[in-house]
Amino acid sequence: MTDVLEKSVTQQVTMRGVIDKFFRQMFDNTCQALAAIDGQNLCEQSWNRDHKGIWTVGESTKEAIYIDRVLHNGNVLEKVGANYVAIEGELPPGMSFQQSGALATGAADQMITKRGNRFFATGSSFVIHPHNPMAPTAHVNYRYFQINNNNQPVYWWLGGGADLTPAYLFEEDAVHFHQVHKEVCDRYDSAYYPRFKKSCDEYFHIPHRGEHRGIGGIFFDHLNHGNSQKLLSFVTNCADAFLPAYIPIVERRKDMPFTEENKYWQHLVRGRYVEFILSCDRGIRFGLASGMVKQQSVFNCMPPAASWEYDDQPVPGSKEAMLKEVLKNPRNWL
Repeated sequence: MTDVLEKSVTQQVTMRGVIDKFFRQMFDNTCQALAAIDGQNLCEQSWNRDHKGIWTVGESTKEAIYIDRVLHNGNVLEKVGANYVAIEGELPPGMSFQQSGALATGAADQMITKRGNRFFATGSSFVIHPHNPMAPTAHVNYRYFQINNNNQPVYWWLGGGADLTPAYLFEEDAVHFHQVHKEVCDRYDSAYYPRFKKSCDEYFHIPHRGEHRGIGGIFFDHLNHGNSQKLLSFVTNCADAFLPAYIPIVERRKDMPFTEENKYWQHLVRGRYVEFILSCDRGIRFGLASGMVKQQSVFNCMPPAASWEYDDQPVPGSKEAMLKEVLKNPRNWL
């Protein structure tokens, strides 16, 4: 098995450059699409690392490209947090990839730790919070990890996904979002969508609430079994599917009427979003622990306003109560 793995990772020397170029293009294309629907451009901040490995404001270098973009109080989008990264680094002493949450399998983690803990990581992520409570928050993130021993790759994997967090549930929106992603999955493997939909529901779960963060989508991690070029094509196609899955929903909902009560409920739902990021998200945990993610980037994806209320149970039979039921018991939308 080790010989097969080594043969596989040898093929990743060129894959690194291909996937990195794609994620940068995804970053730019998605920002352009969001600016087009909102009417305002996203502001950009680049970072680099000093000789001590501390992130400082300035143009990124070839070894560490780190770009944040943000839109605050736009015409349609209340806040957008976007990030693109392509960096090399080393895990702190005593930390393994499994402990950090970046790798899910203990056996592979032990093998990697023995052979090297330098890593290359690249990816692009977006969190989008519309003004209108009838338009859902969306999250999309795709990434590639490569473990190196000196300059040679010894292990790699792909991960990511996309999901919706509505304050008000419109079933046709849920069906559309899931259908677009299912069509991509089905082109590669009919088992992908049910597997990755289930994984999304399980991952975006808030245990202390007994609720899921939203109505799901797809999510996968540690994807590296099979032909690497086919997996690369699958992930890039999934990433390309996000805009046609999400933008039509925003177009349908952005001008719907809403009340102050609707806006307050949206803030309560956003509060759950914050709870998940701070207490459950293992990607954030890895990023902060490894130094790969700046704390500014974490807070950049937070909603612009959120609320918490003691015993915030909605009125039985209300639209809010209908959403609550779905968050406690995920549906199969297709």
